[in-house]
Amino acid sequence: MSPADTPADIDGSHPAARESLVVPAAGSRAPATERCPGCGAVLVVVPGLTSSAAGASPSCSGLFDVTVRGLRDEAAADVQTAGLLQLATDAYAAQHLQPGHPATPAARLCLWVARGLDPLRGAEIAGRLDEAAPRGLSAPQRWTTTVADVAADLDVVDLPSLVRSWAGAVWADWSPAQDELRAAADAALGTRP
Repeated sequence: MSPADTPADIDGSHPAARESLVVPAAGSRAPATERCPGCGAVLVVVPGLTSSAAGASPSCSGLFDVTVRGLRDEAAADVQTAGLLQLATDAYAAQHLQPGHPATPAARLCLWVARGLDPLRGAEIAGRLDEAAPRGLSAPQRWTTTVADVAADLDVVDLPSLVRSWAGAVWADWSPAQDELRAAADAALGTRP
């Protein structure tokens, strides 16, 4: 592959880029891409990759897995890393919510971002939050930040900062439904606004 065949913004030096980059077939000008049905990110198709997340394209799901791999590896040994992994997981899930499913990930973002609750408390309120989370919410039509943006900025910004910023952006994108999500979060906590 000649330098002219390589997209200018992907040189393969970043770990996420190496694992998601598809070398075009001989004579092909550009790799095939796909739009994620959840977050809308347009990513290179990785042959043989399957999605580990409902509502996400295989390339998007794979990019998320690569991006948070280090957090997953360290989460068992470090409580702050475990909380950051939970925050990233909820931001990703809130962008890939299946129609008709409870908006539990978006309600968890309310707890972490708007209410300041430690993401590690998620397990203790999980059942109550699942019951309280609204169903049938329409996800935002456009997302300010996706996992593709997070992965693209990893070489200039540290992952904890990127995850916190991403989670805040996802919560802000849910603004039309924030009242319902806040009510669900407060119900799960057993508090009133």
